Amino acid sequence: MTWIIIALIIIVLIGLGVWGYQVRNARVIKSLDEEVATLDTGSAAGLIRSIQQLNLSGDSRQEFQKWAKAYQELLDGTLTELQTALLDVEQANKQFHFGQVKDGIANIEALQMGAAKQMNQINKALSGIKISEAENAKRINQLREGYQEARKTVLAKSFAFGEALPALEDSLQQIAARLSAINELNAAGDPAKAKGELGQLKNEVAAIKLQVKTLPPLVNEVVNEFPGQVKEIQSGFEQLTAEQFQFTEDVPAGVAEVTTALQVADQQIKDLAVTELTANTETIANKIDSLYAVMEKELKAKTAVADSQTDLRQFINHALQQNHTLAIELDHLNQSYQLNHDEIKTTNNLKVQLNDINQAYDQAVDQLTAHQAVYSEVLGQFTQDRSDLTAIEKQQATINDSVSGLRETEQKAIDQVDAFDRSVRDIRYEVSRHDLPGLPKAYRDFFKVVTSEITSLKQAMNQVKIDLDAIAKQLIKVSSDIDQLKQQSRDVIDAAGMTEQLLQYANRYKASHEAVAQAMAEAQAAYAKYDYQTAADTIATALEAVEAGSYQKVADDYNAQQHNNLF
Repeated sequence: MTWIIIALIIIVLIGLGVWGYQVRNARVIKSLDEEVATLDTGSAAGLIRSIQQLNLSGDSRQEFQKWAKAYQELLDGTLTELQTALLDVEQANKQFHFGQVKDGIANIEALQMGAAKQMNQINKALSGIKISEAENAKRINQLREGYQEARKTVLAKSFAFGEALPALEDSLQQIAARLSAINELNAAGDPAKAKGELGQLKNEVAAIKLQVKTLPPLVNEVVNEFPGQVKEIQSGFEQLTAEQFQFTEDVPAGVAEVTTALQVADQQIKDLAVTELTANTETIANKIDSLYAVMEKELKAKTAVADSQTDLRQFINHALQQNHTLAIELDHLNQSYQLNHDEIKTTNNLKVQLNDINQAYDQAVDQLTAHQAVYSEVLGQFTQDRSDLTAIEKQQATINDSVSGLRETEQKAIDQVDAFDRSVRDIRYEVSRHDLPGLPKAYRDFFKVVTSEITSLKQAMNQVKIDLDAIAKQLIKVSSDIDQLKQQSRDVIDAAGMTEQLLQYANRYKASHEAVAQAMAEAQAAYAKYDYQTAADTIATALEAVEAGSYQKVADDYNAQQHNNLF
């Protein structure tokens, strides 16, 4: 009994599953049916009926027929096939042929996607054909307005276009004829062909609008402004030539160049070659400006040359005289002093430069007198000469400053040597005053070195022609060595004095401390050999071992006794 119940339950579950799957398929089929129904909304049929009323012809008619046929084929083919397929899959679902349902749904989805794509293409193409005529009419009106604007300007300002007028009028007539022909073509039912020709016409209208806008100022330049300027340049050149001006450029050749360019411009006007004409007029304007500048440059230069000529002559004479005076002074100083910085050579080089400047100035003045000079070139030369003269006078001043103190420097050196002599005498006196038994050999040798340096310095000072640069170096060396000699003298005197004081202080420990007695003997031996510093160090070390601080105590007493230190 139990198995029967279980079997019944399984059968019920299977039945419910089959029923559920059938319901699901039904919903999918219904959804596909609704989508297929939206493929053809009637818009394509409406467009076809609307376009048929236009009575198209030519290329436009062929295009329309192509897409109307495609629409009909879609209706008779794929759309009909979709309806049949939907009926078949619905029937298969009712009969529980789920395998056929699955394949049928897949087939319907593929057909539906293809049909939707085709229908979109058809609608888009038909809409384009429908809109093309209206768009053509709009573009024709826009081009007609541009044409009429250009025509109105040409009629109102015909005088401003000069020899370009016949070509402009011919272009306007051609545009008017093409506008009429394209309009008739569009109205006659071939908007596709009309659209193709409108593209070219648009370029023609744009070109004539540009010509009408650009030509008047260019024509005015070529016809009025430039010829007047050329005439003015020719007149000015003749006048300046009569006044014997010279120029850096060939003005007549420049005028001929402009004249040729103007002839080319005349032809460019007739040919409506606006781009080439614009470039040509810019070149002509630049050339005319350069010709004006050439003549104006010489007029200004003449005034500047006249203003600076006398002043420059004085400047040259002053520099020459100053160089001459400097050369004499250097020659005189060279007899007594070594001149180590090329003062004479530099002054001679400056003289060569000044002679060149003077010669070039005289040549320029001769050319001016003979009316053969180009004023702008002379002005450039004068300006450079003035700059060079300023630099030369700065060099002259530098040389003069460097040698002007030679005699004063010599006297200072003499005074310094005398001071060195006094310092050495003072050192000798101070050392002898302390009545030392002798002096260390190193000290005596250094003393001889210093006295020898002073003797050598005196000999250098007593030469007929002295080298103050070398003497200055010797003065620095001797001064340093005297300072060192003073310090060594202090050290010797202080070491000997400290030794004597330390020996006296050590007497109190001599009997009681054998080390002190031995140190005293060693110190006295060193003292006898004039090695005062060793003597002082020896006894000081022994005393410190016996009485800490004894050395400093003796040193303080010794320093307190030195009331007058010569050094």
